[in-house]
Amino acid sequence: MIWGWQIAWYLFLGGLGAGATMASLVAYRAGPRFAAIEKAGATVAGPAVALGTALLVLDLGIGAHEPWRLVYLYSNGQSPMTWGTWILTLFIPVAALHALAVTGPLTTRVERFVAPLRALCVWARLALRATAGLLALSTAIYTGVLLSAPPSFPLLNHWLLPVLFGVSAVSTGLSAAVVGGYVWSRRRGSELDLHRWGHLHIGLLLLELGVLLAWLGVGSATAAGSASVQMLMSGNLAPVFWVGVVAIGVIGPALAFIVATALRRQSVELALAGEAGVLVGGLALRYLVLLAAVPVLVGPAL
Repeated sequence: MIWGWQIAWYLFLGGLGAGATMASLVAYRAGPRFAAIEKAGATVAGPAVALGTALLVLDLGIGAHEPWRLVYLYSNGQSPMTWGTWILTLFIPVAALHALAVTGPLTTRVERFVAPLRALCVWARLALRATAGLLALSTAIYTGVLLSAPPSFPLLNHWLLPVLFGVSAVSTGLSAAVVGGYVWSRRRGSELDLHRWGHLHIGLLLLELGVLLAWLGVGSATAAGSASVQMLMSGNLAPVFWVGVVAIGVIGPALAFIVATALRRQSVELALAGEAGVLVGGLALRYLVLLAAVPVLVGPAL
């Protein structure tokens, strides 16, 4: 793999955090009975993206050995890396403020320090929701833009990759928010209607599968891209692709949500299993995208 494992996790956590913010905003619009999902999504978002960003900096190497060079990441306005640096730098604190605006008080010892800031965030929560949503969408798409920019990787160098990562980000973020909301509700002895989210998730999974197949189709147009697609479809990466991404990450969860939606309250465990499958598939997808990228020489050979 050209990139380290840290990049795969950065792509996964960055997308998940962005998607969790979007799920939080959708839950807010859905009404007070889904407040647990709103709170869980807002709580997960900032830490997930912060951890992913830390892994990205670790992979770059300059964060540990020459941290002062990080300032150069902000200075090249024509570089996708600079765009992403600004997006992540803004998203993490905005996500934290958004979480303060929608979650309840913490322990008494901690709350006395954050109470004034929380009051300000509650007052500005509409502006925070709008800003967090815009930055979340930018973060979700950017994780694909970062990989699609280099022309030396034909499989990655296509606009469908940011779309694929964007849809997957919303899907994994929704799963994280729903699972977190379910745990949140159980701890407070209340019920959370999970089946209402099955319809949305089925649509997301079908859209993700369609974009994935379209991306593989256009990616096979070149020799290097075709070699990458062959590795995924029938080569050494095929077992993980068909089982980890397609079966566990897309088809299995879709079927689980269909059955869970039909059975409703009797199938909470099935719905949660579907959410877990989405998370596993999202991580597997990002690993495979990096593993399958076959580089080609761009420019004259010397």
